[in-house]
Amino acid sequence: MTEQDESFGDPGHGHSRAAWASVLVMIAAFTLGTLFFFLDMPLLVWASAGLLVVGIILWPILNRAGFGPQGH
Repeated sequence: MTEQDESFGDPGHGHSRAAWASVLVMIAAFTLGTLFFFLDMPLLVWASAGLLVVGIILWPILNRAGFGPQGH
């Protein structure tokens, strides 16, 4: 293995509480939406789609609140 150049800086993509919270909400929404689709509950499928949108919007909100990557 070769040594990594020290001038290369990891931007920290995905390594923040904001990113993790957003992804976990979206995974839960997708999982629940799939379950409700299988159980033929269309109202809850649409509610899960709404939760997915909340997960997408959550990251920038948490990032601005200070839970984004630190030190960048």
